[in-house]
Amino acid sequence: MTEILPADDQAARNKAVDLLKKGDVVVFSTDTIYGIGASIAKESGIKKIFEVKSRSPDKPLIIYVASFEQLQQVTQEIPESTIESLRKIWPGAMSGIFPKTDIVPPFVTSGKDTVAVRIPNHPLCLELVRQVGAPLAVTSANVSGMETQKTAPEVAAQLGERVPLVLDGGPNPEQQPSTLVDFTGSPAQLLREGAWSFSKLRQAIPDLQPIPES
Repeated sequence: MTEILPADDQAARNKAVDLLKKGDVVVFSTDTIYGIGASIAKESGIKKIFEVKSRSPDKPLIIYVASFEQLQQVTQEIPESTIESLRKIWPGAMSGIFPKTDIVPPFVTSGKDTVAVRIPNHPLCLELVRQVGAPLAVTSANVSGMETQKTAPEVAAQLGERVPLVLDGGPNPEQQPSTLVDFTGSPAQLLREGAWSFSKLRQAIPDLQPIPES
């Protein structure tokens, strides 16, 4: 039976942290859409994300970190100029792709040697990361191929009883995924426009290239 508990209740957040530490999944509101997350330190939780969503294993997950220090744990050396740009964006709804370190398990990145990371602009997400003591792998809390939902009850209804806990942070009107930027080359390349527009990102990353034409 899926529990829906208020995100502003400390006991509910503590329960979420316990579940994540034990290798389970939790659904929670973010600065973009409702997400389903698991600790990257627990293989069982990561695998459950794919099971709950019926998600193809070749689609990697995004990692949430709570600080630039934690970013350095999951990514290889990032140029200082890129760090300066990221400080203008984060916390925020832009995910950057970087070469990963060995601390990031291959089942998070679908075997790729790169990882998508961001510092979310949402106090609940940041608290969960800090309290769990490890970055969280997160993706949209919906069954693959189905629409994302705006409220916790709607999310719980779509996922059924496959998740133990949904933290209800109220309606989430954003309904846009994070913008995705590839920083593995120079200049950086926009791959997906989401909550942050190309023009907004160009203010922080002047040489950012637009989405490649197909």
